[in-house]
Amino acid sequence: MMSGISPELHPAALVENKRCEALSSDGVAWSSLTLVAQSPATSELPGRLIVVDYSQPGSDGLLEAYALRRPDCAMLLIGRDLPTSAVRSLFRFAASDVLDADATVPDILAAAGRLAGQLQSGVDGSADAQGATCWALRGAVGGAGVTTLAIEMAFAALRQRPSWRVCLIDLNLCDGMSASFLDAERKLDVSALSGSPERIDASLLSAYAYEHPKGIFLMAAARNPQAEETAQKACVLQLLDVACSMFDQVIVDVPRHRTPWTDTVLGAVDEVFVVSELTVPSLHAAGDLCREIDLLRTGHPTRLLLNRMFAKRSHRHSFPVEKAERAIHRQIDHSIRSDWEHARMAVNLGMPVAQAKPKSPLVKDVDEVTRAVLASRDVPIVQAAA
Repeated sequence: MMSGISPELHPAALVENKRCEALSSDGVAWSSLTLVAQSPATSELPGRLIVVDYSQPGSDGLLEAYALRRPDCAMLLIGRDLPTSAVRSLFRFAASDVLDADATVPDILAAAGRLAGQLQSGVDGSADAQGATCWALRGAVGGAGVTTLAIEMAFAALRQRPSWRVCLIDLNLCDGMSASFLDAERKLDVSALSGSPERIDASLLSAYAYEHPKGIFLMAAARNPQAEETAQKACVLQLLDVACSMFDQVIVDVPRHRTPWTDTVLGAVDEVFVVSELTVPSLHAAGDLCREIDLLRTGHPTRLLLNRMFAKRSHRHSFPVEKAERAIHRQIDHSIRSDWEHARMAVNLGMPVAQAKPKSPLVKDVDEVTRAVLASRDVPIVQAAA
């Protein structure tokens, strides 16, 4: 069997009839999903290895039905300029991949074979049936502390369940600072990956992940002013998709400025945090940004997080959160107390604040936010002993 696809996966495809026949010519019979796509909500969904051509009638409903009812499947989606809803659905599957609309039958069989291998060898590494939770943090203004919070959330997630594999991905491809903050190696080369995004799989991505001594994995690129000009959207999406199949929790540090892939990523991840400070300009920018991102996330509202908050006794020269919410017509979901002294010390030592000062109020608040988000998603946690 050239493709390595086992008949036990009962492969099925929503493609043109001649393509479906060509797929079956490899020696494994592929079932047609044309009739299923006419009423996916009420039909039985066959197979564990699925190929969907997004140009076919009923493809959007079929994709959503599989994502909701059969997330244990491997999904190969074929199309160009895919909508955010389709990309978001892919994150739910045990394994998934995307091919361009002009992909040939050998291309499809090769990609399907890789997905079959992931299913059969269990390289997705999921700790439970829910798969990975992907978090994204984006600043409303520059210097809001997004990188620090992304690092602390990654370590906080690991504290909630020490057996989890947690990955922090720094998508500030031009000048990301997460590696410097952690004194870590920059191993990610998005420019090299962009030439053939379909080649990105768990094995290849493992080579780009730096394992921190304290347990998390970091994917960060060397500083390069031209990086975002060469990084293709398909590469970034495939990178995140494969990462979500490898790790239990994926935290993404998203650049504040807009890129060709910003909207798609923010629409596809499970949780988005807009990070702001308690100043008038930052709050107005945060409110506007939350409303923009909410349009990409029907039913999955953005979380507004205030960073560097002070104790109430120090608010004489500021204003209360309730007044801020009225001013921006937006609920403030979470807040993190300021601990500038220990945050600066941690950066200088190349370690997370949780390691430099475990009892920091910043660490305590990040833990509370992390637990609240996991609880809202019904993800069980098992904290390490104190």
